[in-house]
Amino acid sequence: MPMLESYLATIAHTRNMTLKLVADLTDAQLTLQPAPNVNHPAWVLGHLLQVDYAFAQLLTGEAPPAFIDDAWRATYGPKSAPVADPSLYKPKAFYIEKLAAVREKIVTRLGQMSPEDFHVPHPDPARRDRFPTVGHAVMLYGTWHEAYHSGQLSTWRRVLGLPPV
Repeated sequence: MPMLESYLATIAHTRNMTLKLVADLTDAQLTLQPAPNVNHPAWVLGHLLQVDYAFAQLLTGEAPPAFIDDAWRATYGPKSAPVADPSLYKPKAFYIEKLAAVREKIVTRLGQMSPEDFHVPHPDPARRDRFPTVGHAVMLYGTWHEAYHSGQLSTWRRVLGLPPV
């Protein structure tokens, strides 16, 4: 499946870029905000983690782990506001470890899917306007969404005077 191989290579490249953008950061730097409401690295990593678990759930039916709860969603969800209080966030190692584990589940399941699996209607009727099929959600979550937030990390680095990656 050449298309699936291209997709898997793209999501791997995008994730690798995200990880490079935070590789040299200390835990203390993760919540620095050069301006109010800027998405800092702790928020971006936690948000990507929440989305990856939703992505995995879409593909596997497996519920997210217990730590992805209402408090997590309030901190990292789409309508949350990042703050510069490090006590509200996890250490970088936590995010990196969990992102790797959930991404492994996603990639494994994607490799098992047939072309027809991508054409199945999205299981949540409320999301079908935006994502008519599983394939639509897979494409957005694996590519655009993470690349969008990687761009935020890249800009955040430059504003703080850190070298580009």
